[in-house]
Amino acid sequence: MVIGNKGIYRLFATLRDINRLKISKGLKGKIRSSWFKVFYLNIYDARDRIADIAGSGVKFLDYGDLSYLFNEIFLRNEYCFVSRKEDPYIIDCGSNIGMSVLYFKMLYPGSSILAFEPGEEAYTCLEENIRNNRWGSVIAHKTALSNREGEADYYYDPDNAGSLAMGLKRARMPKNRRSVKTSLLSKYIERQVDFLKMDIEGSEFDVIEELNSSGKLRRIKQMAIEYHHNIPEEPGMLSRFLKLLEDAGFGYQAGSRLERPFARDRYQDILIYAYQSEEVTDEIP
Repeated sequence: MVIGNKGIYRLFATLRDINRLKISKGLKGKIRSSWFKVFYLNIYDARDRIADIAGSGVKFLDYGDLSYLFNEIFLRNEYCFVSRKEDPYIIDCGSNIGMSVLYFKMLYPGSSILAFEPGEEAYTCLEENIRNNRWGSVIAHKTALSNREGEADYYYDPDNAGSLAMGLKRARMPKNRRSVKTSLLSKYIERQVDFLKMDIEGSEFDVIEELNSSGKLRRIKQMAIEYHHNIPEEPGMLSRFLKLLEDAGFGYQAGSRLERPFARDRYQDILIYAYQSEEVTDEIP
C-alpha cells in the first residue's frame, strides 16, 4: 500500500485529534485502532457490510455514512457527557444503525439505553447490532418521535438507505415517502433521564415542546440536541426553541460551523448541549 503526503498528513492529524479527546486512555486506544483499521486502511467486510468498531461487529448500510457517523460521534466526541452514575439512563432519539448506542456503551458500559429509529433499513441494522454484539440493557423502538400519536409520511432515499437526512420533513429528503408510526416521547419517560441525545432531522422542536407541555421535560438532566436551522419551507424557530429551554430551567451551550462567505438563509446544523440548572429528583410529576 502506497501512502502519499496527504495520507501521512491525515494519519498524524487524526492521531493528534484522538489524543486530545477528554476520555480515558482505554477508550482512546479503541477509537484509534478502529479508525486506523476501518477508515484508514479500509479493512472491513464489504460483502456483508460489517466493520469492527471497538470490538463490535457493526452492520452498516453505506460505508460513507458509517465514516461520517464515526467522525461525528467518536472523533469529534459530540455526545460525550459526564455522569455521576456508572449506570446512567440514556434515551437515544434517532439511533440510525446504532453507532451512538455503541459509543454510549463504551463510555458507560453499565448504562441502560432506550433507542428510537423509524427508518426501515436502519432499524434492521440497529436490531442486528444490538443482538449480535450483546449490547445489554438496550431497548429499541421502530417509531418516529413527534408531537402526536399515529402515522406520518417518512421521507427517504431508496438509493441510499443509510442516508442521515431521512425523516418527517420533506425538505430534508425530497425523495420517496412511506408511512411510519409516530409516538410521543413523553409516554416513555417514567423516571429520571440522565442524558437525552436527539438527532431527528427537524422534528426536535415538536418533540421538546410536547415534552415540556406534558411536564416530562424536567425529568431530563442533560441533553445533546442536533437542531436543524433554516430548513427550506419551514419557519425559523431557533429563538423559540432556546426560550423554551430557558423557561423550563435549562442552561445551554451551542455550537456550529459557520461557512464563509456569509450567506442568508443557509441551512445549518447546530449542536445544543442543555442541562438542568437545578438538581432533579426521581419523583414522577
